[in-house]
Amino acid sequence: MKNPNFASVRFTAVVAAIITLALAMAVVPSLAQNAVPPTARQAAASPAYASKLHPATAPAASKRRASPRAPARRGACGASPQDNVIYDNGPVNGTVDAWTINFGYSVSDSFTANGRAVTGFDFYVWAYPGDTPLTVDWSITSQPLGGGTVYGSGTASVTSTFIFSNQYGYDIDKLSVTGLNVALGSGTSWLNLQNATTSFGDPLFWDENSGPSQAYESAVGSIASEAFDVTGSGYPLPPCFQSGGNMQILHDFRGQGDGSHPSGVAADAAGNVYGAMSTSDTGYGLVYEIAAKDQSWVFNPLYNFTGGSDGAYPSMPIVGREGALYGTAAGGDFGLLYRLRPAPTACLTALCSWAENVLYHFADGPSAGSIAAFDQAGNLYGMSASGGAYGQGAVFELTPSLGGWTEEILYSFTGGSDGGGPNSLLVGHDGNLYGTAGGGAGVVFQLVRPPSGDTWTENVIYSFTGGSDGYGPYSLVQDGLGSLLGLASGRTSNGTLFVQAFLLSPSNGGWVFSVVGGVYGNKGWSTSNLASDAQGNVYWAFGYQEGCEGYVPTDVVSMRPPGGNFSTLWYSGNYTFYPTGALAVDGKGNVYGTTSGCGKYGQGAVWRVTP
Repeated sequence: MKNPNFASVRFTAVVAAIITLALAMAVVPSLAQNAVPPTARQAAASPAYASKLHPATAPAASKRRASPRAPARRGACGASPQDNVIYDNGPVNGTVDAWTINFGYSVSDSFTANGRAVTGFDFYVWAYPGDTPLTVDWSITSQPLGGGTVYGSGTASVTSTFIFSNQYGYDIDKLSVTGLNVALGSGTSWLNLQNATTSFGDPLFWDENSGPSQAYESAVGSIASEAFDVTGSGYPLPPCFQSGGNMQILHDFRGQGDGSHPSGVAADAAGNVYGAMSTSDTGYGLVYEIAAKDQSWVFNPLYNFTGGSDGAYPSMPIVGREGALYGTAAGGDFGLLYRLRPAPTACLTALCSWAENVLYHFADGPSAGSIAAFDQAGNLYGMSASGGAYGQGAVFELTPSLGGWTEEILYSFTGGSDGGGPNSLLVGHDGNLYGTAGGGAGVVFQLVRPPSGDTWTENVIYSFTGGSDGYGPYSLVQDGLGSLLGLASGRTSNGTLFVQAFLLSPSNGGWVFSVVGGVYGNKGWSTSNLASDAQGNVYWAFGYQEGCEGYVPTDVVSMRPPGGNFSTLWYSGNYTFYPTGALAVDGKGNVYGTTSGCGKYGQGAVWRVTP
């Protein structure tokens, strides 16, 4: 049943949007047409805005009121290495003047971090009463106004804290950006702000103060310094990994139409790399290819989803035997299955789009979830973390035919001892399905293929205890001997966090559990998923940082042959590495993966390690 107030709410929202747009259209041209941007004091004298300024106006309800800054947290190693102020450019002033950071104008101010990584920043603005700052475009570079090396950039949501109302009637607000991880070069860096947005579309002005830094405005040149501080790690982070030796960075993401912070890739036998992005700069998402062309690597957006009948926000694709890409995307009631193939006509340029076919709309049972693998007959298997007969997730099969694809629910989880919310799935060498699921501390399960016409049967081959074996298993693969390997997280008896690679070996009709590798510590780590190749070798990449007097990286890409131990294919040395998501291996044994951070622009990268 539809909400009876929906129509009135929607009408009110539309009217508000029209009024806001009309106000914006009335004032934006006057700002944008100025060769020199108006400062906050000049804008206060503008007839279009003077009526909005009322001294002592209460702040917007969405703004917090200022409170004293909390002291730095301390731990076993002394001061916490996270979220300390590593550069403070003087106090907020709020009474002299301020500079526009929207309507096409940008402002840049200098700072030094002495080699430490930036985790966030605060800056102080003049805002119109009742107007709430929402987002800002930022970058940190080696030269002012975005020039030189780009250490990091993006569009950030801001947290607004009300400080006071000044004599001109503006709210003076502290805006905070957090969650960054930007490694800097040595010497002076520059914080650049522009394209700020607010709830009412009004100008936003960066507060001018008497701090020690040097500032520039994009249309004026040198200006007085601005009020801000930079937060970061208490100890210098090692620089990010780079190409060299048998490691090569194939693409640095910018977050400007190509996406950012990737999580995994797929690869075909020839070494072409594929991935999916659903970040805001890609609209409704895209699937991309990175291929070697003319002794370099080219990033090619294969297909941009429109959000219509073709779907939106694609999942990571898998590579079919004929070279097509298969994946799921949002669309319809429960999602859809898509296929991407090269256009039937030859492409004569470096960048060539592919054609999409929607093969199946999920209409009932589990939502689309994700697809995992084909079997030898061309049937496609996937899983959903929710839905199914009991709402606890399901495993499904999609079978192709001349009339289209047919879906069958193979098993619905109950959330009890059989598990729930499956998160990895593979087709075993014996034709049965194997996977991991939640439920308790998690399980590894087997779905036995019926001889004909019967239902599939689930066997739980290992139930985790949440102790030394860990909990929450995921990323299951099979090696050349038929053993299963996966990852599980946990905490040791003395409180140390870990992620472990576990092994389940078939033995006398059962399975024997053991741990074959792991990363341990409380400072921080990141790992990829596991991957296996045609010979049954298993691959894993992880990054780990520890140490009280700084960070000591232990970052590797490793390989385990069937029945052997993990050995290192690549070691970062004293460099930071943030592997994440699916690994992929081509026909020559090259290993491909992604990092969530690092890269030239701090937005992540795709890399390759050669054997």
